[in-house]
Amino acid sequence: MNFRKLSAILCAAMVLNLSFVYADDIDSKKEDLNKTQEEINKVKDNIDGTKSKKNNVEGEIAELEGEINTTNSDISSIENNISQVKSDIEKSKKEIKESQATIDEKNETVNKRLRAMYKNGNDVSYLHILLSAESLGEFIETFDTIKKVTNNDHDLLKEMEKEKKIIEAKKDKLTSQEKQLKLQTVKLKEKREELQLASRSKNELVKELDQSIQVSEEQYNELKNDSEAITNEIKNLEEEARRKLEAMKKAEEEARRKAEAERQAAEEAKREEQSSNQSNSSGSSSSQTASKPKPEVSKPAPSSTGYVWPISGHKRVTSPYGYRIHPISGSRRMHTGIDIGAPTGSIAVSVRDGIVLSSGWRGGYGKTVMIAHDNGTTSLYAHNSALLVSSGQFVKQGQAIAKVGSTGNSTGPHSHFEIRVNGNHQNPLNYVR
Repeated sequence: MNFRKLSAILCAAMVLNLSFVYADDIDSKKEDLNKTQEEINKVKDNIDGTKSKKNNVEGEIAELEGEINTTNSDISSIENNISQVKSDIEKSKKEIKESQATIDEKNETVNKRLRAMYKNGNDVSYLHILLSAESLGEFIETFDTIKKVTNNDHDLLKEMEKEKKIIEAKKDKLTSQEKQLKLQTVKLKEKREELQLASRSKNELVKELDQSIQVSEEQYNELKNDSEAITNEIKNLEEEARRKLEAMKKAEEEARRKAEAERQAAEEAKREEQSSNQSNSSGSSSSQTASKPKPEVSKPAPSSTGYVWPISGHKRVTSPYGYRIHPISGSRRMHTGIDIGAPTGSIAVSVRDGIVLSSGWRGGYGKTVMIAHDNGTTSLYAHNSALLVSSGQFVKQGQAIAKVGSTGNSTGPHSHFEIRVNGNHQNPLNYVR
């Protein structure tokens, strides 16, 4: 077995070893990361929903407190009105009492006046007074006097009785108003108790929601920590894979260098042997033609940064890296890579030597290939119609890895290409221009 075959077997063994050691681990960790992220999203949605519910309940509490304050104000106002009505009732009672005393006093005054007109004691009557007149003129004058006195006193007494009735009616009205106000007060106090009970119930609900939010946030933080831990494990696996890849490339280069040295030594020995044979056989005119080495398969020329263009024969960038209006959702979002226009079936190639971290369906990316490279970068090729490599496979720069398509969230055939460093997206044109 020559050294060339030995080095090929050695490199193949190293590639297979990398495939088994890292590909399964990385895919498993990525699956764990996706599941953890799904749990994080669920918990976050739960937190957001609970906080929204809490805000609604707090708004309801604020409305209840406002109603309670309004009810308290109404109760206070009615109680003030009741106090005022009671005061008016007492005032009316006093006025009725005073009016009755005045009426009694006026009655006494009338009686005194009549008694003063009596000339012969208690047996004197109006008729006796009239008949005692000595002349017709005196009779008429006496009659007018008695009539005026009687009419005036009668009118005065009627007016006073009328005023008394008005005051009593006012008192009855105030008493009725007092009863109505007391009834309103009772109803408002019942309403206040109901509002206070509802407010206490809402406050208890807020406490329960706060506890739920606290538990969910603790769960969210725990899941975030798990996610970060898994991400770090993936980075460590990728970094280890890159170190192994670099070591493998060095070993491959050393094996190639030794094989080349061996080939040159063999050719030199062959030339010496041919020269010796020609010296010994001068009569032979035939010459042996040395076999020409097979030409190496050409590959795309890398850029100054060591990368080749990802889509063979198509270099039109239809959507650059950076913020843009998303073609499907219509919202302003960060475009984490570049879109390269190409028809379905166009060949996507690896921009650099590397190990395939994943090859399969990835949500909105559709059919996607991710490749880890020896310099710490990772390339991503999305929306493919077909995948030509599998996880853990070693690929060379310029090797076909997928066919362009429109899978996932895509408006038409194109390749979405990304470059990431430690998981963070970069402008791909800084690498493959």
